[in-house]
Amino acid sequence: MGPNIYGFYYTWSNLCATFCTAYDVKGNAALSSQSGGIGMAIIGFSRSAKMGVSAIVGLGNKADIDEDDLLTFFEQDDNTSDHRAALRGSEGRPRLSPRSPSASRRRSRSSCSRPDARRWAPSAASSHTGALAGNDKIYDDVLRQSGVIRARSLREMLEFARALPDPADAQGRQHRHHHGRRRLGRAAVRRGRGQRSVAHGLPPDLDAAFKKFIPPFGASGNPVDITGGEPPKTYQNTVRLGLEDPRIHSLILGYWHTIVTPPMVFAKLLAEIVEELRAKGINKPVVVSLAGDVEVEEASEYLFDHGIPAYPYSTEIPVDVLGAKYRWARGAGLHPQARSVRLRAGRLRRARWIATRALDYDSPSVIRALDGRSRPVRLR
Repeated sequence: MGPNIYGFYYTWSNLCATFCTAYDVKGNAALSSQSGGIGMAIIGFSRSAKMGVSAIVGLGNKADIDEDDLLTFFEQDDNTSDHRAALRGSEGRPRLSPRSPSASRRRSRSSCSRPDARRWAPSAASSHTGALAGNDKIYDDVLRQSGVIRARSLREMLEFARALPDPADAQGRQHRHHHGRRRLGRAAVRRGRGQRSVAHGLPPDLDAAFKKFIPPFGASGNPVDITGGEPPKTYQNTVRLGLEDPRIHSLILGYWHTIVTPPMVFAKLLAEIVEELRAKGINKPVVVSLAGDVEVEEASEYLFDHGIPAYPYSTEIPVDVLGAKYRWARGAGLHPQARSVRLRAGRLRRARWIATRALDYDSPSVIRALDGRSRPVRLR
């Protein structure tokens, strides 16, 4: 490894081979980076969020071991189900495309963060290592076709690492938005459309069932707006109905801080309902957005501790996390109603050609190949 690294952790062996402070919170997510500065951010976020990890690895200048070696190792590691890598560029002949589907088949999740290589990026990179090599479209297409979830920022990658290992599986395409404030609902629905999440209208009988629990000035349909002044019982009834009905496959909840149902009251009743139904075999993804005073931070931490991804002050992050979960399920072939993203033989050969020959330089020929040609054609 290295040179020029901060070291690595492997928590399941209580190993801290680094000059940083020891970290021993065990989990199933492995995180890696080439950059020492990014590595420090990974360690800091993990410690702040109390996120369990199997390993944190700094690659440095990659004299021998590179990202592909780590991917191969973590595929075979029984203590790792998720690998998150912060990428700058790929040198040599990376084998990302053929490797990643095998990770998907064993239900391990791979995601990476790589900054968008726009026109200003090469000049910015040249001030440091010049490591933003390769056309961004190439990376985007190869990662997507390989079943790797791409995060657009380091923070997004870390949030995925924290939230995606939760026990719920992504099934179906009907997401119900349930909010205590109409504006929160509209913002979440807009973000969901950007993530290609589907929020269908509710069937008439299910719509009527929700109307029994919400006030006349609320709104049913999808999203469901129970309004901000409702007591805990309304939250309890509507969340339970959404989880128990088989036609709803996941819940996006928006909470607005009120005196009638304070943040911790909401968090505890939600955790109780979700755990009760998980014990009965009902294990749907649930993500939560909380808006309010600082008490919503404590409520979010409580929900995370009980396996429910929850985020204060944001409607975007929970929807992005749910979208990433569904993208991974589709890539792994686990989503029953979605088209499999596994490539046909010809497209797989093209993806391998791209991965092995073109990621280490900015090649316009590869863009033509990605646009559907039967073979790469170099542009003049």
